[in-house]
Amino acid sequence: MAQDFVIKEIPDQLALTVRKRVSMATIGSAIGEAFGTMMAQAEASGAQYAGPPFCLYPGEMGEEIDVAVCMPVAPGAVGGAGVAVETIPGGTAATTMHHGPYSSVGETYAALQAWMQANGRPPAGPPREVYLNDPASVPASELLTEIIWPVA
Repeated sequence: MAQDFVIKEIPDQLALTVRKRVSMATIGSAIGEAFGTMMAQAEASGAQYAGPPFCLYPGEMGEEIDVAVCMPVAPGAVGGAGVAVETIPGGTAATTMHHGPYSSVGETYAALQAWMQANGRPPAGPPREVYLNDPASVPASELLTEIIWPVA
C-alpha cells in the first residue's frame, strides 16, 4: 500500500496526561494502565473527552523510553493522583496513517522520517501516535494510528 504524507497544522490540545518511563517490553501494558488511570480520573471528575487518545514520545528512543499517555479533554478538566492536565503544543507537522498492528508501527515511522528528510522538513518536536480505533474492538490488522511529527 502506498503511504500518503501530509503537512498540516495541529492545534494545541488540552489533555489529561500520565507520564511514564517504560521499557519496550512493557510499553503496551504501561500504556493500557495509564489509559485506565486517566479514564477513572475523567469519570470521577466529570471531565469530557475532546478527541481520540494519543501518546507523545518526548525523549530519545532506546531500550527505555519516556511516554506521555494523553486523553484530550474539554476545558475545566482536573488532574488527580498521577494524572496531570497539560496543554500539548500544536504546530506544523508531517503526518501519515499507520494501518495494522502496533508492533509494525516502526516501519511507518521510518517511512515518514525518510519523507521528512527528502522534503527538507527536519523534526521540530516529539512525535505522537493518535489511536483512531480500539484494539479491544477491531482485529490488529484493522488498527488505525495517525503518526504526527512536528517539523521545522
